[in-house]
Amino acid sequence: MDVVSAAALAKSSTLGMRPAEARLRIWSYLIDYAISLAALLPAGIGYVIFRVTGQYSTVPLVLSAVSVLLLLVYLIVLLTMNSRKGSSPGKSAMRLRATGLGRFAAPGFPRVMVASFAFLLSHLIPLIGPVLLLVSCLFDKEHGRGWLDKIAQTYVVDIRNGLDPTNPRALARAEYLLSRPDRDISEHLPPLGTIEDDAEREEAAVPSRARSTAGIVGAQNSDWHSPSEQGLGIVRRAAFAFDDGSYIPVPESGLIGRAPQATAGTGNELLVALKDPERLMSKTHLAFGCDGANAWIMDLGSSNGTQVIVASRAPHNAPPHVRLHLNDGDVVQVGSRTFRITFQETAK
Repeated sequence: MDVVSAAALAKSSTLGMRPAEARLRIWSYLIDYAISLAALLPAGIGYVIFRVTGQYSTVPLVLSAVSVLLLLVYLIVLLTMNSRKGSSPGKSAMRLRATGLGRFAAPGFPRVMVASFAFLLSHLIPLIGPVLLLVSCLFDKEHGRGWLDKIAQTYVVDIRNGLDPTNPRALARAEYLLSRPDRDISEHLPPLGTIEDDAEREEAAVPSRARSTAGIVGAQNSDWHSPSEQGLGIVRRAAFAFDDGSYIPVPESGLIGRAPQATAGTGNELLVALKDPERLMSKTHLAFGCDGANAWIMDLGSSNGTQVIVASRAPHNAPPHVRLHLNDGDVVQVGSRTFRITFQETAK
């Protein structure tokens, strides 16, 4: 194994990826093969008809053409699923995913084509060649990587018991956690018994606050306002649209978290307490506000970080304690919750 592959595999383990068991991989191969054999079934029926009748006819030719078409469609589906999602019907059934080593994403078309070409070449040794390739994952006891994986520089993982590398949000959060080995995750552990101490009771419960018309649990100081602009004309107003349908205009400053607390010396911050069933959100996770006509966010050193999704790109981690301006349509993830930034222009 080369140094680059060894480093990538070590990092994958640290991020939380778990290698797929050999038996699951073999089952996934068998499922994929079974589907391809099903596509050849019409051609088999046509061959039987030809053998029984002893003469060429239209029916066997049509059935053979149907099999060729089905097999071609299935091959296209396999190439697309493997290159874009690291998956296949067999892998999906066994909850497995293939990822490229290095950047930990779907393998991509070039790597899938390399593996496919190697698999086709294995048929030069009938039966033995393909079988050796498929069971070669048994030879790698530590990572379960077969010869096709090593040729294409890929890695098959079990997403039931570990991280799904094709999930960009989960991967971004895992990389953020890896960059903060000294993080304190104790506040995210759910209580395991009755709370007896009054201080713990107050910390665990979300304080009672006035309910805003935005529908966000815990939003108080409901007299938020848009940043004023000089002169006549168009006013650009920013708002956050949350994943539960709630909607709030963006004030000059505010805080988001499980139970956000205003910073000392400020009394005009909008406090937005969000329910987070997975408890991935810090108590005071994120600061936000308007700077002129622009909206911004700032991660406050949260344990699980803040991810920003720009258009169709992969999520990236917001640097802690740095203001990050948002554009229309950007999606922000805090814990297991998300919200989208929208801008509306209205006449004064």
